[in-house]
Amino acid sequence: MKENQHNGFIVLEILIAGLILTASIAATMYLFRMGFDHLERANQSNLLSSKLTQATGLIRTLDMQKGSGEEDIGEGVTLKWDAQLLNVSRPIKGWAEFSEFSTPSIHELLLYRVNFNLNYKGIVREYKLNVFRYRPLQTPGEVLF
Repeated sequence: MKENQHNGFIVLEILIAGLILTASIAATMYLFRMGFDHLERANQSNLLSSKLTQATGLIRTLDMQKGSGEEDIGEGVTLKWDAQLLNVSRPIKGWAEFSEFSTPSIHELLLYRVNFNLNYKGIVREYKLNVFRYRPLQTPGEVLF
């Protein structure tokens, strides 16, 4: 008589064990998926960070008078930039700024603020950079020594 009373509990125990096993498998699959997503985002962020030095070098060679533009810097990374002129100056050579012994320079100095962002698969990183340029005011044939 005792044996018949325990037979019903075995089926119930198997059902509970199956539910626990199913829940643990579902949780493990979810954690693997989350880990893969975070690893993919970390790889994308590392790629953007590695392209930052290339982007700053490219910005220093661009024509700032265009004002803005978009460049492809490889591996699916795009660079969007916007330049704004902050200041223009013409240095003076000589002893004093208002002296008769001073002469204006044959170059103009330009300072640009460049706002740019790197974009890769929906991840966008924004940066700012100051770029210093000079522009000759005379051609080499016009310069008198």
